[in-house]
Amino acid sequence: MFTWGVLAYLAVNALTFLLFGWDKARAILKWRRTPEFRLLFMAFIGGSIGAKAAQKVFNHKTTKQPFVRRLNRICGLHLALLALWFLWDFGAF
Repeated sequence: MFTWGVLAYLAVNALTFLLFGWDKARAILKWRRTPEFRLLFMAFIGGSIGAKAAQKVFNHKTTKQPFVRRLNRICGLHLALLALWFLWDFGAF
């Protein structure tokens, strides 16, 4: 059974994925773009999987530095928090 937390996590990732796609479409059309801060903020609040998936699917923001470095740090932070959560859950602390 899904909890509200899992549904919120899935929603943030889906929204982040769509936001990256929207920004890519606007980049192609040479229209006003989504600020990088907003893309990174969505990744930071839980959408890092959606952001990385969108990078691959849309081939968007894959080489632009320091954006890539910042997104990778956010993903690393999320992986570290996930590892700590699992360790805590299995009684390692």
